[in-house]
Amino acid sequence: MDLLTQYEIPYLHPLAVHFPLVLLLLAGAAGAVYAARGTVVWRNAVMIFLVLGSAGAYWAQETGETLEDDVRGEPMVEAIIETHEASAEWTLWAALGALALFAGASVWLRKLPKPTDVGEKDPMALRLALAVVAAVPAVLVAYTAHLGGLMVWGRPVG
Repeated sequence: MDLLTQYEIPYLHPLAVHFPLVLLLLAGAAGAVYAARGTVVWRNAVMIFLVLGSAGAYWAQETGETLEDDVRGEPMVEAIIETHEASAEWTLWAALGALALFAGASVWLRKLPKPTDVGEKDPMALRLALAVVAAVPAVLVAYTAHLGGLMVWGRPVG
């Protein structure tokens, strides 16, 4: 147990990056379930994951800025950092855009006449479009994480 108190991690970025990775991947998966099931529960689940994932992406981006100056000069970092940063920014904006589209769809669906059948599903075209929208930040966060992993763990191939 003494070992745990003898060391510290001076940066929050390694902790922060796991939140958007998990939450935005869950948003993408929930988007696929929403496309299949079409119920408001799954639409709302996607929005919750997008809200939390966007907040996590912002936190990860901010903590990455504090880490950046101390890791400059490392060859692997120099090769990848700009792409990693740009990808992180695209991830945040994609998550916020997806959230806006899901919220807009929810408002629009409330204005439609109420369904008569219990368990009525949202229109299929809308579900499929929103599933694609939810997948975009999931793909981007996975790519951003891959670039971050290369900077930390990357080794030349061959």
